[in-house]
Amino acid sequence: MRALSHILLLICCVIMLNCNSRSKKELQTTDDVKTEDTNKISSNDIEALAFDDYILSNASKTKIMDWQKLHELNTQVEFLKKGDLSFFSANDSIVKSFVFQLKEETPENVDTDIIKSRVTALETKILKLNNTIELTNIPKEEVLMNIKEVLVAMSNLNFQINKKFELDANNIEKPL
Repeated sequence: MRALSHILLLICCVIMLNCNSRSKKELQTTDDVKTEDTNKISSNDIEALAFDDYILSNASKTKIMDWQKLHELNTQVEFLKKGDLSFFSANDSIVKSFVFQLKEETPENVDTDIIKSRVTALETKILKLNNTIELTNIPKEEVLMNIKEVLVAMSNLNFQINKKFELDANNIEKPL
């Protein structure tokens, strides 16, 4: 009889410890959710970033209609501005492949050193953002800084494309 009471006491202790353990896990899970919420990037966070946002002019859009990857990237950047990081958080091989195709499909009419350098700068910023998003311990401020770098690099590329076609339209000849 005495052994039975010891077993019942032991079972009660195990049950109590197990319930206490569950409560701690539930509290920890709740804390993790709160941390995720505070680290989530919203469209308001991105709107608060200060930078000059240049878009492609209608003339530029017409002249590079065949550069589908650039148009697709501009679309993804618009999603990024709304807080949708899905494209930039994709598997790094997918992002690298996309950027490679963007560079390979550059139309001849914009295949200049200035445009190439802007595309390379954009590639660097996109890959940096992709790597940052993949890590879970990166502060929200750093992710926002990397998002801003991508937005600035994209804006600079659009600006250079616009300037190239603007100069071409003016028929300015360079001195020999």
